[in-house]
Amino acid sequence: MKRTLVSLATIATLAAGPVFADAHSPTMGEGFDMLQTALMSDFERMGIPTDSLDDLTLGQIAAIKAVVESSDSDTQKKGQIEAIISNN
Repeated sequence: MKRTLVSLATIATLAAGPVFADAHSPTMGEGFDMLQTALMSDFERMGIPTDSLDDLTLGQIAAIKAVVESSDSDTQKKGQIEAIISNN
């Protein structure tokens, strides 16, 4: 009987796991949008047109995010970001 209860509890947990994960994790599109929004203020601060964000791939946005978070000066960051954008 104890073994049956443990088995039922395990099955219930495994069945509920994906539902819980789906309900609380953003989709790929939402994550992409969140990254774009996070970079928008950085672009504005550095004088980079924000309309270029719409044409970037996820890889480019990730590379730009890494540049923004680096310890380089804003001038260096701007040059690196513009190089990433121009390779679109």
